[in-house]
Amino acid sequence: MTAGLSTEVLLALLDVAEVGVGGAEVQRRLQQHGIEPRADVLLAALLRLEASSLVSVDRNGGLCFALTADGRERAYELGGGQPVHVQLLMADLVGFTEFTSVAGDAAARAAAGALHQSASDALRRAGGEVVKSMGDGLLAWLPPSNDPGPVLAEVAGGCERPSGERWRLHAGSHVGHPIRHRGDLFGHDVNLVARLCEAAGPGELLRSSGGRGSPERLDLRGFDEPVEVWREVIA
Repeated sequence: MTAGLSTEVLLALLDVAEVGVGGAEVQRRLQQHGIEPRADVLLAALLRLEASSLVSVDRNGGLCFALTADGRERAYELGGGQPVHVQLLMADLVGFTEFTSVAGDAAARAAAGALHQSASDALRRAGGEVVKSMGDGLLAWLPPSNDPGPVLAEVAGGCERPSGERWRLHAGSHVGHPIRHRGDLFGHDVNLVARLCEAAGPGELLRSSGGRGSPERLDLRGFDEPVEVWREVIA
């Protein structure tokens, strides 16, 4: 196995959920980038990555491949400056500034920590990951086909105020091709999901695709043209 193929296989698996995909799907993803290894060469590469604890292999009912936590981190490190097809999520806590002024800094740190932990757990189960926390907010990604609504509802369900009430969220979601570099994501698509989150009402998700019903066209700060969005209550 060449180092180049090892790198490309890791990047091809980056947005795959924990349940994994078959070898044919890995090969299809590589072909989209002009890489066409023989099936036996690809299988050898995947098994070599498994031996290095970078890829997990589910052998029940056929071979399914997915990245381990170490494999995902390695893929991030290798993918500097390359676009990745993901669903971006941004969310923050409603009323956090007012809460901090009343409850104090220690309570604010606890609330922000609860958001990060709840989001990390929910996203991991959905095949995604928190990219970074920003005080009372966070940037994360999911596989493009995943529905962000149930994931965000689970995140909110894991965040409680000292009174026992559930925190509400502002949230935005957008499927795009942000630039991945050293575990971070940036670019136009990240800017868009940030503006969607900013424009969302309390307990609301604004999504740029995949919503139910009729969309609306919304003027967002920093964008010349209105953006088509769907509004959804975070249940």
